Amino acid sequence: MSSVRQHRAVIRIVQITDFHLLAKEHSRMLGVDTQASLEAVLQTVCEFREPPDVFLLTGDLVQDPEPATYRRLHRLLSELPAPVYCLPGNHDDVGLMAEALADGHFIFMQPRIALAGWDIICLNSTIANDPCGHLSDDELDLLDRLLLQIPPENHVLVSFHHSPVLTGSRWLDTMVLDNAGDLFERLERYPNVRGIIMGHVHQHLDVRRGSLRLLACPSTCFQFKPHSRDFALDPLPQGYRWLELHPDGHVETGVERLVAVPSGLDLASGGY
Repeated sequence: MSSVRQHRAVIRIVQITDFHLLAKEHSRMLGVDTQASLEAVLQTVCEFREPPDVFLLTGDLVQDPEPATYRRLHRLLSELPAPVYCLPGNHDDVGLMAEALADGHFIFMQPRIALAGWDIICLNSTIANDPCGHLSDDELDLLDRLLLQIPPENHVLVSFHHSPVLTGSRWLDTMVLDNAGDLFERLERYPNVRGIIMGHVHQHLDVRRGSLRLLACPSTCFQFKPHSRDFALDPLPQGYRWLELHPDGHVETGVERLVAVPSGLDLASGGY
């Protein structure tokens, strides 16, 4: 298990998610060149006054899970100024991610990210060949084991791809985490868990469930229109989320978007 050394009182995290990188370089999905759109987000992130301590990538990193796609993504991520931690989404192939993307030196796939006074637990909520989410018994048992290992004075965030709560979009809510009740029942045993960070929803989400703060952020390519009955794209630019983790357990966070929607976005699309 690697750890991130932290010299500031506040730990800064950047979440980027749902790249949907395609097998053919600069090909388009829903009218968007997903690689160019990702590159634009990465360039904006790197214009911080100071770099974050960790990049957290919350799934659907590729649309076409092939070794070459992940290798190309590795080249794009290798320019970032801080370690990169990845977890899979429903379009990813976990084995290929581990082989072709995670190098164990700068890009990691691991269940625990140990920070100074904080920990992030990364889980796999994917089901093979299914867009829906589920945390297997093994993943839930892993969650328990890690939470028991983490000092109780440390604050914890849990991260996985699928949303454990309804978003208000009927079509998207057919693909939430199907055993969220089991997850929340376990998390209630650990008062040092502060929140959940997820991908999948392609939109800004910041809601409370009891003491937990649930956070999602825009995709790096196209966005899903909130509260829509059927599939619909939102004419908002791509973006990312920043988080500042304070020693007392307080989390400051916000979403940053680029200035314009990706070129070619097909707002009339009925799905993918």
